[in-house]
Amino acid sequence: MKNAKWTLGLVIALLFLASCEQGPTQIRLTSSERIRIDTLTKQRVDTLIPVLDSLCEAQYDSLVQEALDSIINLRRSEERKIRERLKQQQQQ
Repeated sequence: MKNAKWTLGLVIALLFLASCEQGPTQIRLTSSERIRIDTLTKQRVDTLIPVLDSLCEAQYDSLVQEALDSIINLRRSEERKIRERLKQQQQQ
């Protein structure tokens, strides 16, 4: 699970780094260049989809358990706060 999280984090970090620019660019593409870039991008994304899907599938049980644990902890914390508030109101 740690390797999958690390891999997913690396992919996300690379996407963020690739999107950073120093300033506006002066590149003008022709329509055929744009079509070619779109085609290449779609091909690359299409190759990533099965990998990302397999990561999600492999981690599904642990992700659900992690989310469930988080929700339970949150609800317990909220319940504690409510009980403390009620206890303080009863003491007054």
